[in-house]
This record gives sequence, structure tokens and C-alpha cells, in this order.
Amino acid sequence: MERLGIIGGTFDPIHLAHLHIAEQAIKTLKLDKIIFIPAGSQPLKINKKVTEASLRFIMVKKAIEGRQGFEVSDYEINKEGMSYTFETLEHFSKSDREIYFITGADCLMNLGQWKGVERIFQLCKFVVFTRPGYSNESLLEQKDNIEHKYSGEVIILNLTELDISSTGIREAINLGEDINKLIPKKVIEIIKEKNLYGED
Repeated sequence: MERLGIIGGTFDPIHLAHLHIAEQAIKTLKLDKIIFIPAGSQPLKINKKVTEASLRFIMVKKAIEGRQGFEVSDYEINKEGMSYTFETLEHFSKSDREIYFITGADCLMNLGQWKGVERIFQLCKFVVFTRPGYSNESLLEQKDNIEHKYSGEVIILNLTELDISSTGIREAINLGEDINKLIPKKVIEIIKEKNLYGED
């Protein structure tokens, strides 16, 4: 049975905390590989400005280059219409594959807004990594609520906190601050080449 991890996200841009999470997930959950899936059109971010999907895909591809067990998929950015997690999981589902969907604590807290939550828990084990701003108590309480409501399994992945966010990185670039310790070098090269995240 193949153990597959899936990490979805806007990745605008991908940064070192994303890679740290993936590395720890592979080790802790004993995964065979992890697929990064840059989001297409997200219903919960429909009014937010997002970098062109093809550039976000390239940044992820460059960030994971040479890292064993890491892959990137363009499934969502090529898909027509909105991107829903349950549809992505259906796409990658196989009879001989166990899927671990890996996301942040914030997603666990607003999971009730997602479409097809029951189907999500039929297709995967829902893995949540800790993030700054969310206490263990609140996560465990929400984990119990979600598991009871949807008869699914939520795994809490306790990681060393890396307080890095794509939002913070975009703001730092806009202010001309140093981001060399936050993003892989190859991603920084793309950001500079395409002049991303400057003033609107």
C-alpha cells in the first residue's frame, strides 16, 4: 500500500516552512512521497489577488528540485472551474493508495466552510500541522468536534514552529527587506526575474 501525502496551497510564494512541513511529514507519517498541489481557483479566496498559476507552479517545481520524495502536480491549476479538496482527493485516489492530506491548523478551524467534508474523510486521513497562534487545547477540541461530526480521523502533526508566512514574505518584498533566509534561492531568482510582489 502506497502512503501518499498531499499538500495543497496557494504557494504565493512557496517558502522554507512549506518544505520543513513536508520533510517532517514524510519522516513522521512514513510516507512514500508527497505531492505539492498549487491551487487553482479557490472558493474561499475568490476576492483575493493571487499570482498567475503558472508562475506559482514553477516556483514550487524549483523549490523541490533535487529533494527525494517530493513531486508537484498541475492538476488544480489546469482544472476548469473552482478547486475543491474532495475532487482533488478523488483524482489521486487509488485502491492501493492511502492518502494523507496535510494542511494547517487554520484549515481545521474553518473546515465547516469546505464543500464535501464527508467525502474528504472517506478519501484520506486529515493531517493538521501546528501553526503560531493556535493552542494545542483549541486544536484538540476542534479535532474531537470534527471527528465526531464527520466520523473521520484527524492527525495532529506537532512541528517545530517556523513563523514564516507567504503574506509576510510578500509584505517584506514590498518593503525591500531581506528574504534570503525564508525562501529557497531558486524561488528568489524567479521572484526577481518576474518582479513579483512589488507595489501594486
